[in-house]
Amino acid sequence: MVTSASDTTVDAGAEKRFFIEMLTKDIELLPAIVDLVDNSVDGARGLHPDGDLSGQWVKIEFGDDSFTISDNSGGISVDVARHYAFRFGRSKDFTGVKRSVGQFGVGMKRAIFKIGRAFAVQSAHRGEASADDGSRFSLNVDVEQWAVQQEWTFQFERVEEGVALATDEEAGTVISVTKLHPSVQDDLKDPAIVQALRTELRVRHQESIQSGLQLHLNSDKPLVASRPSLQASDVIQPVFKEFQVPGANGGTVDVKLYAGTVAPRKRDKDSDPEDEGQAENFQDPGDAGWYLFCNDRLLLVADRTSLTGWGNPAAAYHPQYRSFRGFVYLSADDAGLLPWNTTKTAVDRDSPVFRAVQSEMKTVLVAVQAVINRAKQVRARLEDEEPKPDILVALDETPDKPITSLTASSSMVTPPSPPAKPKAPPTPKVQRIQYVVDPDKFEEVAEALGASSGSEVGRLTFDYFYEQEIG
Repeated sequence: MVTSASDTTVDAGAEKRFFIEMLTKDIELLPAIVDLVDNSVDGARGLHPDGDLSGQWVKIEFGDDSFTISDNSGGISVDVARHYAFRFGRSKDFTGVKRSVGQFGVGMKRAIFKIGRAFAVQSAHRGEASADDGSRFSLNVDVEQWAVQQEWTFQFERVEEGVALATDEEAGTVISVTKLHPSVQDDLKDPAIVQALRTELRVRHQESIQSGLQLHLNSDKPLVASRPSLQASDVIQPVFKEFQVPGANGGTVDVKLYAGTVAPRKRDKDSDPEDEGQAENFQDPGDAGWYLFCNDRLLLVADRTSLTGWGNPAAAYHPQYRSFRGFVYLSADDAGLLPWNTTKTAVDRDSPVFRAVQSEMKTVLVAVQAVINRAKQVRARLEDEEPKPDILVALDETPDKPITSLTASSSMVTPPSPPAKPKAPPTPKVQRIQYVVDPDKFEEVAEALGASSGSEVGRLTFDYFYEQEIG
């Protein structure tokens, strides 16, 4: 069959249902909500290139059939909304914010579709060129109605350009999702899932929170983030390396790598004082493992898999390594150089950048494990009432310090192990012999030998025979 010129076009178009129903299956509810916060964080960073996010806030509120996230992160300009913000996939000519978290242009839309079937966006942008360069807009979308329309566009309900925002008007964005999916309604009513969301937000955005961002979840009280810390003192120093990895198109990724140990947990005074050396008595790994951040957004949490070196080439995770902590920070002006997946819940294993960093992580893990193993061996040799060697005092009693206070060190420094104790001389081998004799004869022999027990009679008679007949 001969194909005419008019038949040479092959349809490679997209279907809206794929984005609404299928792409949302690649992400769970909690990471989707965290994705929405990513947009607010990027906006806040755009306002504060110095990284100080004091005064910036993000509020998440939800009820029976609504979910709202609002911020004061500068808002979305009408121009960005019209051409970039609501596209499915990031346009190549959109520059965005340096060292941003958003990268792929799917997070906000996918998260909204994951949560519900209708949404509204309101935003006020103060402008950059002049005082009257601000803008405002609002739009309302019923996802089911939009899905059957041919056009891939949304319509502004209200739009204002070239306006000046009042000094007391917050420049920010409010996204409200309604017609929540039944599963989402159930999840947001479950206290355990809400607590998990609170933890997810606190952990994934801990660096932004520590930089001053106030992140609220159905509360006036902002979430508090833990501060990454490692044991450090005059006698113990964790690993801290800084280096760069070349990326594509001449770009570079800055890397900070920290690894060491944390202070042992304080046990309850009534708990069973098991020997620390018996690691099998402490099966809970707690927070042990590697933590990896991309532009301050946490991707890997307490990873103890082969991805980060456990089992290859380092030893596989065992409870004796529960004090290990490793923190890796990858930063790049161009977020496209960083090895994250679209849901920001894992790394791209094939990324040349990650593979270069992974090699360093494996080397450092082996070195810190060696310190922990050495301490365990010293503890196993420790006798009752014997003073603790310096290495055990250091690892048992040194407090944790924030990693931001650490100085560079290519290896983990600890006091040396005490010299091995001299081995006791070997016990000579002996052979026990036993025989039965007439008691009267025994008494006569014992009296003749001047012996007082059967064992002594046996030994003296054996020695007599050996000397007389053999020796």
